[in-house]
Amino acid sequence: MITLLLHHVLIKLDDATEVDDVYRRAKAAGIELSLDKREAKAVEYGEVVQVGQTAFLDYGRDPSILKAGDRVSITKYSGKEVVDTDNTKYVIVNDSDVLCIVQ
Repeated sequence: MITLLLHHVLIKLDDATEVDDVYRRAKAAGIELSLDKREAKAVEYGEVVQVGQTAFLDYGRDPSILKAGDRVSITKYSGKEVVDTDNTKYVIVNDSDVLCIVQ
């Protein structure tokens, strides 16, 4: 079980998707590229799992502006990857790395 402290946000990232046409065509031709599709994006998307109790307070906002279940966009390469006891991978980011809520 993961319990956040301070101003952090726990996010389960979306799986990488094949959005690049060149990648799709190469794969269809039998060419395997060792390319993480997140490389093509400046942001990543995921679902909020937990919000730290002091998140957003430094910015004069209430931590409840973000809640578990919200889909968010975060800055690429932000945070640290952690693995829960059930082997689920998450990323812990600072509140300032959350760019927006995606609805």
